[in-house]
Formats: sequence, structure tokens, C-alpha cells
Amino acid sequence: MRFFAGLLILTLSGCGMAVSDKPMLEASDTAGAPQFADGVWLMPEMDEAADCAVDTAKPVSGWPDCATWALHRDGQWFARDGNSGIVTKPVPRDAVIVSNGDIAIVQLESDKSADDGGTVDPTPYNFIAFDNEPAAADKLRSIRFWIVMCGHYTESDADDEDAPATLVRFPGFDEKCRPASMQVLRDAARLSRPAASIDLPAFHWARAALD
Repeated sequence: MRFFAGLLILTLSGCGMAVSDKPMLEASDTAGAPQFADGVWLMPEMDEAADCAVDTAKPVSGWPDCATWALHRDGQWFARDGNSGIVTKPVPRDAVIVSNGDIAIVQLESDKSADDGGTVDPTPYNFIAFDNEPAAADKLRSIRFWIVMCGHYTESDADDEDAPATLVRFPGFDEKCRPASMQVLRDAARLSRPAASIDLPAFHWARAALD
């Protein structure tokens, strides 16, 4: 993933994620979509056992290398170039696209190559979602997101703890978890939303400039 890889780490193996071999969002889907505020954005720690405390009052050059951050400026994302320091590189604008709607969908395009061997990823598009109700009038400074799934898992035999879970796909998805339409994807985003009692991970604005 070129960018926002941390947003997808919660999926572990990625089984059950909605994917696509082509872009799903069109102009009508992005008209009036929420916009991110300019500045440095920070991901929360995904591993609660990890020690990666970040003092956002300090310049980013003083943050630990383990911090996952990105810079947003004038509608463009910039990712850290390498695993340390504050040198950034631009993320292609079509690699991160946000939809409109009460539930906004973020379309994330992965790297063209899935591994060092140069294998082309046949389904390079993944999706996360966040609540956008009421639709944001001001630029976003924080989102709490979840992964858009293509279905839900059910136990095939409740009396057998070793029985494999079965993926029951939402309507409109094929056997590879590809949606047939944008409406199918929007429905899946709604059906994928965790219960209100679950604390969703946040991606949030941290400071106006790197240093």
C-alpha cells in the first residue's frame, strides 16, 4: 500500500475485505465529499504493547521513528520517504479518494506490485469508511474509521470450537469480494460498521507543520 497502510493493519490477513480491480468512485460519488484539514496527521498505535508515545507539541523531527504520520497540503497527501526523518514524497492524488454520503468511503489504491517479485496485485483497491453525518461543513480534523468488508463470518457448527468460520457475502459481491456497483459498496460500508459500543481507531490532525 502506497499510503494509509496502517489503516488496513486491523484486517490482519485481509480475509473478507471488500476489494476491487478497478476504481469504484466516480465524479458523482465525490461531489461535496469531506476535505481533510492541512497539516500533519497521526495514526494511533495499533499494538497496545508497543511503546510509541508521541508528543504532538514537539516538531515531527523529534517524534519517534515508530510514529505513523502523513502530511496533507492543498488536497495532496505526502508520505514519509523512508522509515525515519521528515523527508516526504507525494502520494498520487488518485491513490486516496473520499466519497460523499452520510457514511464516507475512502478508496485506497495499493502499490502496483504486491511483493518484491513484481507480482501485479489483481485487486489493488481497498476501502475504509467513516461517519459523515451530518455532512462535514468544516475540513476534517479527525476520523474514526472501520474496514469495509464484503460479508460477515458465521460459525458453521456452534458445538464444534474447531469448525472453520464461513464468510457469508453481502448481496452484490462475487467470490473474490469484488462489489458489482458503488451502491453495493455503500451498502457494505453500512453493514460493516461495528457496534456503537466498539471504540473505533482514529486518524487525527496533530499539528500544522512538520517543524
